[in-house]
Order: sequence, then C-alpha cells, then structure tokens
Amino acid sequence: MSEDSAIQSVEISTIAHATEDISKVETAMQHLLANANRQYTRHYLTGHHGNPIIRVDTKLTHHDAVEFAKDLNQRLSGIDRDRLQRDLSLYSDEDGNLYIRLDKQSLFNNEIKLGDEDPIRVRMKFNRLVGDAEKLMMRYLES
Repeated sequence: MSEDSAIQSVEISTIAHATEDISKVETAMQHLLANANRQYTRHYLTGHHGNPIIRVDTKLTHHDAVEFAKDLNQRLSGIDRDRLQRDLSLYSDEDGNLYIRLDKQSLFNNEIKLGDEDPIRVRMKFNRLVGDAEKLMMRYLES
C-alpha cells in the first residue's frame, strides 16, 4: 500500500446556530475545502432551549481525503502543527482517528487556525492496515 492510502476518510461538520447565516457557514466550510467542490448535508435539529440548529457535514474518501489532508496540513501554522504533535494523545484515539477543531470565525476570513469555541470539526480516519496509527499521524503532521 502507498503512503497516500494512510488516510482512509475525512468527515467535516459544524453547527449553524439560529443567529448564523447558513450560506456563510457553508462558505466557511468551502474555504476549508479549498478547491474541492463538495455537497453538504444539512441536519435540522432543535437545541436544548428549543432553538433551531442546523448541522452541516460532508465526507471525503480516497483521493479527495488525501488531497484535503495534505492541503490542511500545509495551511495550518507551524505552531498549530506543533501543538497537534505535542498533544497527539488529546487529538486522537486508539481506532486511528485524528480529531481537529478549527476556528469557524477564522474560516469566514479564509484563515485556518485551531479553535475549540464554535468549531468546524474534522475527523481524519487513518488506515491501520498501512501501519501504526500514531506513527502515521505523526508522519502526516511532520510533512
């Protein structure tokens, strides 16, 4: 298997609150996806206090997932990549998933930064058949 097959899939999701313009939220996701033209799935939900919430998500597989992962890694700052490497156990699980939360507000301005408050969530699934998931994640973050 090639090193490109290390990334199996990528799932991206976020929440659009009642106070947000859904088209702007989808534009922020498109900024994250760069050149990929994606279809989004909208899930209409109700919040704890009865407020309307829309969860927006998309899934990338195969070549699209690999290209997205390469682009994301290049666009993340060195400080954010260092943080992910240093605290990898906080951002990953034993099943080969890397969880990254990106600041949605920064993505409105086409900037990619780690952020925990009102994030766009990215889950990268690494193929454990290619090798040790933690080593694959570290190799990905170092490139």
